Amino acid sequence: MNAEHWDDRYNQAKGDGAGLWAAQPHQQLQQIAGELSPGRALDLATGDGRNAIWLAHHGWQVTAVDFSAAGLDIARQRGAAEKVSVDWKLADVTQWTPEQLFDLVTITYLHLADDMNATVIQRASQWVAPGGTLLVIGHDKDNIAHGTGGPQDPAVLYSPEMLRAATSLHIVAAQQVTRDTTTDPEGPQDSGSAAIDTLLHAVNPAS
Repeated sequence: MNAEHWDDRYNQAKGDGAGLWAAQPHQQLQQIAGELSPGRALDLATGDGRNAIWLAHHGWQVTAVDFSAAGLDIARQRGAAEKVSVDWKLADVTQWTPEQLFDLVTITYLHLADDMNATVIQRASQWVAPGGTLLVIGHDKDNIAHGTGGPQDPAVLYSPEMLRAATSLHIVAAQQVTRDTTTDPEGPQDSGSAAIDTLLHAVNPAS
């Protein structure tokens, strides 16, 4: 899926008035990030900005990156409406490199082909400052048979084993989590069933 495909999806969802994703981040992100002291945060593949806007509301200085101009347009509009400041960057997260380290790096529901999931996570791990946190959440491979929603191609989905192997940071948790799509939807399309996600929570120990 290239940037033009995602532009079309965001424009279609905007035209329908429902939006493509939920307004609030994954509850695990809210819980884990909510326990951290705010600093510099990086939200990779920010989409229409729900993670970035939530983090900015909670005191983080946020940089948010996505290759969809249409998604970022929605994110900017939402951020302006909610009076938060985010540094929105139009770039491909598989190629982009920051000029600084971050106290929190988040990646949610980024699903790429050709082993690029692990590559992006490996690169993102290098951008976590000492004492900082990496948080990755995505659809688990088991979600196809036992969950709901998300991509149906196992080649682009996550597993705890893949996430563990993708980072050299200290792993706090790398596990499946069951998400109630009634209370924690990915987007308006969620049906109220249970979804199976994979969570990676890792830290870069302070030197």
